[in-house]
Amino acid sequence: MQVVHMGLWKVKPDADPAMLQSAAEKVARFKDIVPGCLESLLAPLYVPEMGQADQETFGSLGSFEEMARGYNYILYTVFESEDARRLYEEHPIHMDLQKECLAVWIGDAAASALVFDFRRP
Repeated sequence: MQVVHMGLWKVKPDADPAMLQSAAEKVARFKDIVPGCLESLLAPLYVPEMGQADQETFGSLGSFEEMARGYNYILYTVFESEDARRLYEEHPIHMDLQKECLAVWIGDAAASALVFDFRRP
């Protein structure tokens, strides 16, 4: 069973573009380096305009940007199995993202990242 691992990031508005590019390039290499990683991407969130139906549904929230609660980037990875996901956690290329994360996040991991996984049949 595949495992999808995602991390929403709160990136500083004035984050160094070179650091974001470095992080994106490292994440893109996960699929080539981490055994069992099938897909890997770091990208800005796409936040569309909220249509009338959504405005009626979500009431007081005026935009999808408000719903994003400050998260503006996503790390998206897919692993072929739970074992592959576990291997990734301690893999040196994953640990090598620390410099970029600390440079671009608004604060520490607790303030800047929301991480979750799910199993995809």
